[in-house]
Amino acid sequence: MRLRLLIAVPVLAVMLSLAQNVRAEDEHPVVKLVKSKVKDVKKPFSLIVEFKVKAGKEKEATEAFAPCLIATRKEPGCVVYFLNRDPDHPEMFIMYEQFKSVDALAAHLKEKHTQTLLKTLGELGDGEPKLKILIPE
Repeated sequence: MRLRLLIAVPVLAVMLSLAQNVRAEDEHPVVKLVKSKVKDVKKPFSLIVEFKVKAGKEKEATEAFAPCLIATRKEPGCVVYFLNRDPDHPEMFIMYEQFKSVDALAAHLKEKHTQTLLKTLGELGDGEPKLKILIPE
């Protein structure tokens, strides 16, 4: 019995360590970035996401956002979620988002409507999006 316990304790410790690493690796890169910038992960923060779509794909991008805008605004952790367009550069979109906490953002990023949108934007996008994190004073 004692030998089993001596073997089981280190094995359990390794399993717990691996489980923690899997969770950390599964964390969305945006969530990691936000966590690195905000002082209190339980407080609201805003995101400004600027992205460009391929020429001629503006209407498809707008249509792809429609269901996500509706669904995200109903999420309990969402405060604000708006899609904006640059009138001088129609291929440029700017999202203004505010969430109640980092956990609310993490939940949003796991939603099916968000996953569908991100996949579509990945196909329509032209370059990497720019992300700005804002903390209300």
